[in-house]
Amino acid sequence: MKPSRALLSAASVLTATALLTACGSSDGTAKTTTAGKAAATDLSGITLTLGDQANSLKTLFSAAGVLKGTPYKVKFAEFEGAAPLFQAMQSGDVDTGYAADLPSLAAISGGLKIKLVEALKSSGASTGILTQKGSSVKTVADLKGKNVVVSSARGSIAEYLLANALQQAGLKYSDVKVQYVLPTAAQAAFSSQKIQNWATFGVYQATALAGGGRQIVDGQNGRTSGLGFVSAASSSIADPSKKAAIADVLKRLDRAVRWSVANKDAYVTAFTKATGVAPAVADTVVSQGATTALPVSSAVVTKVQAVADLMHGIGSLPTDVKVADQVDASLFTG
Repeated sequence: MKPSRALLSAASVLTATALLTACGSSDGTAKTTTAGKAAATDLSGITLTLGDQANSLKTLFSAAGVLKGTPYKVKFAEFEGAAPLFQAMQSGDVDTGYAADLPSLAAISGGLKIKLVEALKSSGASTGILTQKGSSVKTVADLKGKNVVVSSARGSIAEYLLANALQQAGLKYSDVKVQYVLPTAAQAAFSSQKIQNWATFGVYQATALAGGGRQIVDGQNGRTSGLGFVSAASSSIADPSKKAAIADVLKRLDRAVRWSVANKDAYVTAFTKATGVAPAVADTVVSQGATTALPVSSAVVTKVQAVADLMHGIGSLPTDVKVADQVDASLFTG
């Protein structure tokens, strides 16, 4: 089964330049008003731009209907991967981004001024290392000396799975030959059997498996943390009105995740319509998605610090990230 035309045609142009889709209220500048005895911030002039990958957040928010009645305007900036998303945050075009743990850490390690403000927990099954159906590679150990394509770039969640799985198999990261390829291009190459081994994630993994690929290992059972993060630009947090809007949207995201768990079939239908993938692929992606929104607690920080330490040790993170210093736990408390 080849990747859907809708998915490929959309993702091929959604790189460093975002396509913005608006919903909510009007543009302008935030004002402060007094209503009765309490001073309240009027957010009607605030626009939040939410960085998204593969329409995941936009589809979830839309299906759950939780953005109705926001006192601020929301735009979704769509990207093919975490790297171009964080580039947009660097340029000030995006207020928040959602990405797995390692891409978020890579952005911080590269100097991006962001804070981790909410965590989303999944089983880790949405990340995997794949090979062709007839491949001689049966286990992670069999990858020694082989080429492995990683999507989407250095510092991706797929790279962490590969590094950790190799370590657990008694191998070094240097025991394989890694090539970084954006997921849509890699998916087309894997479908045509131009690449044999591929570390990938999400809808790209689900589509490849539906097309006959074989999974060597996935990110469950501690091979990944299973954590993704909503991060917020430090400049946006510094704006009191934007900070209030971000805190509100994080609560709405919590409600959306709860809705998706309780209404799986409706979410699968919405995901199929939004992405153009086959219903079976959508069902897989939704089943492997986040099930809980969490505050960025000390327990979460400890788990992700282990990711940072491993990847700094192999040179994937250029600096030693202290995760606890990169958190603003005040915006979402559960």
